[in-house]
Amino acid sequence: MPTHVILGTAGHVDHGKTTLVKALTGIDTDTQPEERARGVTIDVGFAYWKDHVTFIDVPGHERFVKNAVTGASSIDLALFVVAADDGIMPQTREHLAILQLLGLRRGVVALTKTDLVEPDWVELVTEELRELFDDTFLATAPILPVSATTGDGVDALRSILEEEIAAVEARSDRGAFRLPVDRVFSVAGFGTVVTGTVLAGTVCPRDELVLQPQGRIVRVRGVQVHGSDRPEAGVGVRAAVNLSDLDMADVERGDTLASPGYFDSTYMLDANLHILADAPAPLQYRDRVRLHLGPREVLARVVLLDADTLGPGDQGYVQLRLESPAVAAHGDRFVIRRYSPARTMGGGIILDPQPAKHRRGKADVLASLRDLDTENQVEAISAFLRNAGMEGRTAEQIAHLLGAGVDIARIELQSLVDAGQAGSFEDRGATRYLHSEIWRTLCDTILEALSVFHQTEALKAGISREPLRQQAAPHCPQAVYDAALEQLIAENHLRVQASQISLRQHNIELSAELEEVRQGIGQLLRDSGASPPDESELPGRLQAGQADVKAVLEVMQGRGELVRLDQLLFDAGVLQKLETELVRFLQDHGEIEVSAFRELAGTTRKFAVPLLNHFDSRGITLRDGSVRRLLVSP
Repeated sequence: MPTHVILGTAGHVDHGKTTLVKALTGIDTDTQPEERARGVTIDVGFAYWKDHVTFIDVPGHERFVKNAVTGASSIDLALFVVAADDGIMPQTREHLAILQLLGLRRGVVALTKTDLVEPDWVELVTEELRELFDDTFLATAPILPVSATTGDGVDALRSILEEEIAAVEARSDRGAFRLPVDRVFSVAGFGTVVTGTVLAGTVCPRDELVLQPQGRIVRVRGVQVHGSDRPEAGVGVRAAVNLSDLDMADVERGDTLASPGYFDSTYMLDANLHILADAPAPLQYRDRVRLHLGPREVLARVVLLDADTLGPGDQGYVQLRLESPAVAAHGDRFVIRRYSPARTMGGGIILDPQPAKHRRGKADVLASLRDLDTENQVEAISAFLRNAGMEGRTAEQIAHLLGAGVDIARIELQSLVDAGQAGSFEDRGATRYLHSEIWRTLCDTILEALSVFHQTEALKAGISREPLRQQAAPHCPQAVYDAALEQLIAENHLRVQASQISLRQHNIELSAELEEVRQGIGQLLRDSGASPPDESELPGRLQAGQADVKAVLEVMQGRGELVRLDQLLFDAGVLQKLETELVRFLQDHGEIEVSAFRELAGTTRKFAVPLLNHFDSRGITLRDGSVRRLLVSP
């Protein structure tokens, strides 16, 4: 059983909900003068029972159904009230539908005013209720006859409620604090107080929170539960939070108090929408509706993504485009009502609280929403990663979409990595995660691009990183591309030589004629030492075509047999020997000038300067004015 349970009433107007709550708790939830004068509950009322139960008493009149939705959105257990003398009435059905749409799983039915009817009539109404409740969360709920006026059945109802309260499952805590505001008032000497149900996380005095959708940072002055000061209030608890330096005019019902950095406001929501079987009319494309997200009511247009209309009993994927901002997370429940006349049409589950704007009928969008249509948090994370494509997502981004703490998001993401369903990489100090399908597709695309390159450029040892990215995945973020390359290299699919990337199995096979050219070039460069011939001289000296010489030079450079310094070509072995001699000289003499190196290498200044610049760039030497000094031993 959770440490705190919220029990909410539901039912038609004048069926005795408020009177019954008073009989159970001794508290009259009708606190407004107008409510007491009219004998009708207008707004949500609250009562406390023992230390761990809060009663939320919702209005039953059809004009105040929006207030009923506010109250019902946070309850754990329903006390569904039907008057025996009236039986099933319009708001009986509407309240049942709302509770069903909001995902309620447990409830108790109180058949009130039994003192006004005969026992046979009580049995008849009970049978009618069983038919009404069939296929709903109240299908097996106990139905107890009770009279708040005479007290008959009240003790039995109280006992059943205690049993049901003990059986309520504790809410899962996603970590990031979140409290939708359902009441705002001011206390002399203390200032503005907001109340609501803590949906996740914990709030303590002196906490810094953000008020959404305003985005305003606020500080907690104090916390109360059941009228008593508390050091904290956790998930599932009805809490009153006193906020510093905030006027009543700056906050309203439907705002959200949250941990900073979470629950950004949005004007669009992707959702799975279910239309009630007894909806008054089909829902048309872009119909204007009243959207109820917890205590917040906003006007919205419903963009149907996979149908032209949704009739009674239909279900479909939609994008809700809001006229004012709201806050939501994946898995939140909502209700929609007709704009005019106000009547409950249906409801559903938020799938993506921060979507892009969609066009209708796009197969990839619908597939994405089907993947997100799950109560399993790990499956939802996997779907969010798949939807992100090659951009991937950070743990912070996933946490915001789920309304979860970052630590929880990291644990779930790591479970996907461990299961081979996601990959991770570092990007500017942050860890990003990619869905395994996206990762595999990117790696396969790189390998395929290299294969095509080798087929069309058979004499080239490989291709540089950026040209390969432009061929394989031009829109891939650099960090993702680099991470994919590193993995392919680590897995021995690729090799890198002289900054050229190739498939591991790629080998250049020269024809007999070109092999003869290669050997001739190698011999010339070795014989010339540190004074090699110009590239333009090679075709004439070897009696070979210019195109053949160019192709062979690229092969030799790719194999690491020669090194190009600007427009000069040096044999790799000659360079290595020069490096060894230079290091030995510097170890003995400490420094060397260009003229001394020229004599050491047996060459001219034309070659000596590029060679010294090469050793500088390799980190072997350091230029200090007109001399070089040894930087690092090779």
